[in-house]
Amino acid sequence: MLLEELLRCQIHEWYPVFRRHTVPTVILPLPAAFLRYLAGRPAYPDPDGEQPEDDAEPLPFFLPAITSGRNAFPPAHAHHPDPVSLLDRDNSDLFFDSADDDDRDADSPLRPAFPDLEAAVDSAIAELGGAALPKLNWSAPKDAAFMSADGTIRCTCFAEVAMLLRSSDCVAHDLACARPSCKDFSPPAGVRRNATTGADEGARPNADKDAKDTIEEKTDQHKALEAGGMGAPANGRESSNDAGSMSDSKETADKGGNKSSAGSEVDDAPQEDVAQESYWTWVDDGFQYYLALRKWYPGLRPESEFRCFVWQRRLVAVSQRDPSAYYPSLPRWSAEVQPKIEALFEQVIEPQFASENYTFDVYVRADGRVKLIDFNPWGGYTLPLLFTWEELEQEVREELEFRVVMQHGAVRPGLMTAVPYDMLDWGEGSGWDVFLKKADDELNKQMASLGANS
Repeated sequence: MLLEELLRCQIHEWYPVFRRHTVPTVILPLPAAFLRYLAGRPAYPDPDGEQPEDDAEPLPFFLPAITSGRNAFPPAHAHHPDPVSLLDRDNSDLFFDSADDDDRDADSPLRPAFPDLEAAVDSAIAELGGAALPKLNWSAPKDAAFMSADGTIRCTCFAEVAMLLRSSDCVAHDLACARPSCKDFSPPAGVRRNATTGADEGARPNADKDAKDTIEEKTDQHKALEAGGMGAPANGRESSNDAGSMSDSKETADKGGNKSSAGSEVDDAPQEDVAQESYWTWVDDGFQYYLALRKWYPGLRPESEFRCFVWQRRLVAVSQRDPSAYYPSLPRWSAEVQPKIEALFEQVIEPQFASENYTFDVYVRADGRVKLIDFNPWGGYTLPLLFTWEELEQEVREELEFRVVMQHGAVRPGLMTAVPYDMLDWGEGSGWDVFLKKADDELNKQMASLGANS
């Protein structure tokens, strides 16, 4: 994957050209302070203070301070006791220090305010009808859908947008790894790596192997987090909302695709080069990131979304966008859909999109109109779905191939878990095990204190 191919797939690059054929979207430039917040850095660092290292531990997760009063997450107060109380009498003060805690949190430097961005986001959401789906240059925070009450990434205010973006590994990938994953990316001076080679580490033993293991682990996580459309319900099934489910250009190729996690063909790049270029931390090198807010459409049908593959400027294949489900009507309906998709490509997309090899996602409405959803670069982190990249790159292909899941037994397993990795680890010594033990100790202390005072 080349850098120019990746940059063409940024939503702010292609949206003005294809505005009439896609979902209504408002695009806002993101200030550097908000990018630092998303990256877990101090949003407004003290210029005279000590600056954190590029690979320092991120700050704790705090939502920004809300200045407009439109907060989707009202603070808990002492007069709203915890539903699980120790005794019948009111002991809620044991759980909440005071209502003043919320005021103190609001003044914390860990909760920066972004009043201008907040006002712009709230205004854009109102312009789009009161609900929108957020997306950065390439990726949507679909892996953070478990954070929302309804299991989607539908947002109605700035607080919800910030929560999803700050929680998302897909967004973190946009910030830290999207451009470095390109073969021809030249890093700005002073960039620090999380994964380095033996030479960078002073010939540390097994450094290459450690870096490779780190990359493979990240690849597995991206497979779990980035396989589907934007909003994933709590049960793990991909949601199609976002006029289809808005797909990203940063999706991990499966093993059948034979692509490395760095976005380079395995045969073309030695492993040490992959290790050098694959896993970076975010640095403020002046690259402009944008927030795209896309109109929310409830009740969209996942079987109506398709991924289209363009190889050497020819539309060579179309795949059902969700390979983890069988839709009985789709095998028959695909024959009607194919000429409509071909017409959109020949009349609208091919004459105006400059890349030779790429993919694009579409949503076919009930009235037969085809809406463009997104562009993705060829290979790299883009999933080939019901194909493999080897099949798609065949030189001799006489006609377009349209693949859908034909029967129940042919579905491919879904890759979305809809929960963080640490929630799957409940073993001895895990983070959750330590947390629960500390909670038990604290509860026992409170019970003992109650007994002593009674």
